[in-house]
Amino acid sequence: MKKYDLIALGGGTAGMGVVRPAAANGWKTAIVEASHLGGTCVNVGCIPSKTLLSSARVMQSVRDAYKQGVIVGSPRADWVTIINRKDQLIGGMRSGINKAFAQNDNISVYKGKAKFTGTQTIEVNGEALTADNIVIATGAKPAVPPVPGLSDINYLTSTSAMALKELPASLLVMGGGIIALEFSQLFVRLGVEVTMVQRSDRLAKNLEPEMSDKIRNVLEAEGVNIKTNIDINSVASEDGSVYVVGEAENGPVRYSADQILVATGRAPNTDMLGLEKAGVETDKRGYIVVDENFKTSAEGIWAIGDVIGGLMFTHKAWHDAVLLSRHILKNKENVSKDRLIPFAVFTEPEISSVGMGEAAAVEAGYKTKVQRFPFSSSARAMAIEKPDGFIKLVLDSNHGKILGAHFIGPEAGELIHELITAMRFGATVYDLQDMMHVHPTLTEAINNTAWAE
Repeated sequence: MKKYDLIALGGGTAGMGVVRPAAANGWKTAIVEASHLGGTCVNVGCIPSKTLLSSARVMQSVRDAYKQGVIVGSPRADWVTIINRKDQLIGGMRSGINKAFAQNDNISVYKGKAKFTGTQTIEVNGEALTADNIVIATGAKPAVPPVPGLSDINYLTSTSAMALKELPASLLVMGGGIIALEFSQLFVRLGVEVTMVQRSDRLAKNLEPEMSDKIRNVLEAEGVNIKTNIDINSVASEDGSVYVVGEAENGPVRYSADQILVATGRAPNTDMLGLEKAGVETDKRGYIVVDENFKTSAEGIWAIGDVIGGLMFTHKAWHDAVLLSRHILKNKENVSKDRLIPFAVFTEPEISSVGMGEAAAVEAGYKTKVQRFPFSSSARAMAIEKPDGFIKLVLDSNHGKILGAHFIGPEAGELIHELITAMRFGATVYDLQDMMHVHPTLTEAINNTAWAE
């Protein structure tokens, strides 16, 4: 049996993020990955999807070029080239990661699926490994709801949709969350007829309501046929097409397309780990239960990243690894549950948020004040023909404390970082008022929002 100081199960952002600093401190480490190092983000998540979205955004820019006096022909999607570009980018990133790990003498890489055989022992491809510290960072996978008939058809997930050989003429999207929003816009911009079917009464319920309404209006204007308040009863195929049968307020409904994309959330990769043999507790959905230091119910076993549930973002998994590394290597106690965890949605306009929403702030007992500023009043946004959207600040009206910041508009995923910094270091709305911003820029809209009444 091979002995290590630390073993990470999962070669994604979380697993790599905890192995690297341990190895740098002279620890003998191992990382176990069933597929490719880099995890979901590099291989089948953030990077490939944003690469495809970039191509779709260029197509839309060509369509809208006439607004700025540029006359061009109608664009066409070369899907093969788009996919090849994505694959080349991912291949290069994989190569770089593999090379870096191969050159590190303190890291052993095991390709295969790990399974616990005891409290601090695992097996990979028949080989037994043990460590004083085992970190479970196996991530998550697309969740597939138990809809009758779904398992009988060749449905798409966010992973397989990015490996299609050719574009379908029409696509049904099950779900209305972040993944559904991004993929619906991606495919409709590439010329696919898209229908989105969502159980909830609005899209992406983790967004502020007015932002959900705004992105719905944008997607519908681009051609996405959005159906909300639909309970899907069954899925089937017929004459080369797939269809869903559901129940709406006014009775039964049926929607069909060439293919169906299941975008109904994520599920933890814990079902094949043999956690019961290690004494690791999970909740009813399969997520691993941890304390604020990411310790599981078993001594010497930790868990970080998507596998512990909550907000599932690469940057959150990275930060989990930072905190756990400090705890394991330097014995620092963490307060991991009250972190500011921002997120972004890479539709166009982009969406980003950090901190509390308006309803949550009221529920928490704050006397709130909300200030908004539309990008249609931003000189820079108007100059670049990106006036859609607005900024919303949720404030404590007593002291001007910034409780939450929410953007929908051009470069929202970048603009949010000024508010992350402000909130991290306790700045108030009055500090934002006093900060001089370059004119004309998009960030100037933050100052405008701070002054808005």
